[in-house]
Amino acid sequence: MEPYSRYLEDKCFIDWVFNPTPESNTFWESYIKNNPEEKEILYTLKKILIGLKTSDVIISNKEKEEILERILNQTNNAKTKKVKALPGIIKRYYKYAAVFIVIVTASIFINKNFVENKNLPFSDINLSALDSITNTQLNLATGEQLLIKEAKSTIEYNNLGNIIVNKSDTINKNIAYSKSEEESLNTLIIPYGRHSKITLSDGTIVHLNAGTQFVFPEKFIGDKRTVFLSGEAFFEVTSNKEKPFIVKTIVEELSVEVLGTKFNVSAYPSDKEVLTVLTEGKVNVVEDNILNDNKTVLKPGELATWNKENENIIVKGVNTDNYTLWTQGLLYFESEPILNVIKKLERFYNIEIAFDESMNKLFSTSISGKLDLNDDLKRTLENLEATAEFNFEKTNNRKYMIK
Repeated sequence: MEPYSRYLEDKCFIDWVFNPTPESNTFWESYIKNNPEEKEILYTLKKILIGLKTSDVIISNKEKEEILERILNQTNNAKTKKVKALPGIIKRYYKYAAVFIVIVTASIFINKNFVENKNLPFSDINLSALDSITNTQLNLATGEQLLIKEAKSTIEYNNLGNIIVNKSDTINKNIAYSKSEEESLNTLIIPYGRHSKITLSDGTIVHLNAGTQFVFPEKFIGDKRTVFLSGEAFFEVTSNKEKPFIVKTIVEELSVEVLGTKFNVSAYPSDKEVLTVLTEGKVNVVEDNILNDNKTVLKPGELATWNKENENIIVKGVNTDNYTLWTQGLLYFESEPILNVIKKLERFYNIEIAFDESMNKLFSTSISGKLDLNDDLKRTLENLEATAEFNFEKTNNRKYMIK
């Protein structure tokens, strides 16, 4: 525990946590940049210190003991939850078997972890190989799994706790629902080439894009409505001033808080940025990292871009259609880099589009226009060819090459 004790004895560090100034922010930003191995230690301490009731820059010995005990407990819990990595050769042969095991156990593990820590380890969810899954999957906290074959699906949690799939199949869960005293988390996995719309127990509607994993409670308990997102979703949140709606993203330091509004969040693990676009109402984009604990307020028509590498937010006005028309099966672009368009097509149609990296023109090309994704893939690629002046050559059932 020596690294933690060292900073607890550092008046400069404690003073920065409780009374940050531009000068101290600059100093610690530079310190972290030069000592990246210390970042996690500093981040952990800062979160715990801010949680203390005291605002005194002098930390008592009793408080230090409590802090170190909490860190020790967290460390021990993390060790017991770790799973040994499989050797590379075994991973290759058991990749798809592992997918099955993860899917069956994911909802139970997630629910247990959430109840204990109120913090979701997205790295565990992402063990599910989305490129190996063909059906939309709803994994219940009980371990039950529902497979939905339709490319577009609807799921509704009504006020009795029943689940209605595609407006016809009803799963009766009202007994367990009414007796539950803590949040039971379910996981909805949307593979590539699939889309879903889910109505949560509070009436909030969430549109989920391809390649998305969404974790949510059967019913919201307590003074907050918290869900977790890895991928992309458009939220139509039911207003409740007493119970803020919070979206935790794949980036642990970033979340979105609302009371009732409409907004889009794109938080794919493979993307360099997390995008939040507001179409109606007001949202707070919350940063909770070592250097910031800020809330950025968005107005309708604004985009907040969080850069994962720089860990900062940039806000600008945009045409929200560029970011939300996917819910209607449309992609609308205004001077959009073609590489971004290709990535969206890959997710939407569950295909792979390759190209020769020596094609410098491809990297510098941006396009404007609209693609109707309700068309079949062939028609969509033909429309893109006409706009971008590139040719797509099919190499097998799911792979295409740009020529």
